[in-house]
Amino acid sequence: MKQLLLGVFCCCLLSWSHASGQAQPDSIITTKGAVTLITCGSSISTFQIGDGKNSDYDYRIVDGNVVFIRPVVANPRPTNLVIREGDNIFYMILAYREKVELSKLKYNLSGGAAAPKTTATTGGAGAERSTPTVEDNTPLPDIDTVTVGNIAADFMKQRKVQRQYETTSEDITVTFSQAMSLNNLMYLCFRIKNQSGTPYQVEKVTLMHKVHTDTTTLHNLPVAYRRGPSFFGGRDEENVVFVTPAPVLKKSDELIFIMYNAATKNQIVLYVPMGGLPKYMITK
Repeated sequence: MKQLLLGVFCCCLLSWSHASGQAQPDSIITTKGAVTLITCGSSISTFQIGDGKNSDYDYRIVDGNVVFIRPVVANPRPTNLVIREGDNIFYMILAYREKVELSKLKYNLSGGAAAPKTTATTGGAGAERSTPTVEDNTPLPDIDTVTVGNIAADFMKQRKVQRQYETTSEDITVTFSQAMSLNNLMYLCFRIKNQSGTPYQVEKVTLMHKVHTDTTTLHNLPVAYRRGPSFFGGRDEENVVFVTPAPVLKKSDELIFIMYNAATKNQIVLYVPMGGLPKYMITK
């Protein structure tokens, strides 16, 4: 009976969507081992999966208008998805497919219009809430830019690349190379490769720390120093090092790298689990 009611409700949502004449997707697809990206035109004020108690999916809201969704159980059942952004409300179906092209996991609502700069949040699956404020209380340390710059320059020359932590979007591949902690600073090295002949300009990069016990907030990692280019010509491939205050990292935490395309405003997102970092950087 529960599945029958869900099916009837889903049909109603689809019928309403077509009747309203909105150009929006009827369904949002997820798959194993990948993240589905939804970009809204305005800040998200409500995001609800199912009846608000659904535990089949995990989601995170970044920069106020970008949502990352991924299944956390095997073969999750389809359910309804409600998103309120700006003055718009979207009613859709959230579904799982065993195999799907990664290009099919990106969705734009409200035409992908530019959104106002807002703080970033993350939420547990099935929650409905106003967008809370990101915890951004990590002070930006005073650093010796000459010393830090020399360390970063030497660090980026080391060619250790962990290709198990890699993602590609719009012919741009971001690979996590390595990390180290020194003098209360964390050095993160990423390799960025432009596989197309079209130049790529980085608008900005956001680094975040996801704490396992924290299901509502992402912790911003302010960049104290950056070494490497922000412009990549056709077929260019370069290392880039970011230096942030060293956070307390636990085994179940994650680091999140978000890079914005200056031309299209699209994002490339890479999740780095603690298994990719040296053991001495991880606390028990």
